[in-house]
Amino acid sequence: MLSRILRPLAVAIVLAGAIGGALALNIDQNRVFPARIHPSQQVHYYRVAVNYNDPNISTAQQFGTLPALASIINVQVDVATAFNAGTTNVLTIGTTTTANEIVAAADVNEGATGVTQVTRGYGRSLTASADTALYAKYTQSGTAASAGQAIVTIAYIPNNDM
Repeated sequence: MLSRILRPLAVAIVLAGAIGGALALNIDQNRVFPARIHPSQQVHYYRVAVNYNDPNISTAQQFGTLPALASIINVQVDVATAFNAGTTNVLTIGTTTTANEIVAAADVNEGATGVTQVTRGYGRSLTASADTALYAKYTQSGTAASAGQAIVTIAYIPNNDM
């Protein structure tokens, strides 16, 4: 009896995870992303899955906003599934639609699985003047990719000194 209830629940959970990952950047680009600032002093983060087939990913998709004067303390790119375009695979993350201020083209090997720490955007120079948008971009050349997913995590500390 219990297994009859638990089996469909387990299947639903697995399917929800698969669908959620595939639609990670399918976000309304007209939406306003407020900067995340928790009331207590703690490390904040954005974690986003970037897939080879996310809608409009080649034109940079916004996924969040850093608050003014936030200090980026860690950037990690976990290529969970290797990107397999025929000639080049380029994943970049940034604060403009050029999307290369935090993770630039040569920082990550998108064609192999693994975790890469990227230090390019550390500190608060990118957020010095105002709240700052975060963008993800994947471009490719040659035969079109049929696979690829990276999980990007950006950890930061907001300017909430007492």
